[in-house]
Amino acid sequence: MQSYEESVTVEQAGRNLQEECMAGFGFDIKFPPAGTNPPPSNNSMNMPRRYGITDRETAARYGYQLSESEEARPQGPQLSEAAVAVLTGRKGRGPNAELAPDTYKGKKIPKDGCAGSSFAKVGGRLDGSLPETLAYESQTKSQERPKVRSAIKDWSDCMKKSGYDVADPYDAVKLNPSSGNGQASQAEIATAIADIDCKKQTDLVKIWFEEETSIQHEQIAQNALALDELKKKNTAAVKAAERVLRG
Repeated sequence: MQSYEESVTVEQAGRNLQEECMAGFGFDIKFPPAGTNPPPSNNSMNMPRRYGITDRETAARYGYQLSESEEARPQGPQLSEAAVAVLTGRKGRGPNAELAPDTYKGKKIPKDGCAGSSFAKVGGRLDGSLPETLAYESQTKSQERPKVRSAIKDWSDCMKKSGYDVADPYDAVKLNPSSGNGQASQAEIATAIADIDCKKQTDLVKIWFEEETSIQHEQIAQNALALDELKKKNTAAVKAAERVLRG
């Protein structure tokens, strides 16, 4: 999987190239910098809540809420119809937009517009559907492993002793209705702490992680050629992007 840092590098290089390309057609376009709204995880595999909430210190302050509220996403530039056509190679927006004319003021528009040609120079946006699918399957399959099912039951029994009737760690967040203001109630905080303490007492996260790791080792062996090829493309894209950013 492409890490968040790698994706920002490729995205920023692509945006820089788009600005240069658009300038060649007479458009002074400035895109917001990449990486201004980092997600709560590095990618969909390397994430802190893959097995539910686990950070007790964070839970004691925020319950099941994220520790930091998302900042407003910077808005991109307002583009005229002509600028959209040069940027995307399409007339208008959306998947059904028609192809734009081949030229703008006598200058040929690149295939798929400045956006398409810019990202093509850094290897294009990677198709991460294979590792994403494997990550989803490994998580789903791991929940059916006997050791994990037993550990989840132990966790559920532990939660019941604390006064919470819940069978699945992913459902624990539903035990307290949301306040709607993004703030955790004391009841939610108490639930989150009990959730984490029960995970620790039953060794649920360690058991679950080990079982899923075993499944992923099998997946990697079964898909080695495709994953190696994707890794090579990602490495090449990041290196190309770094060259662009260095100028």
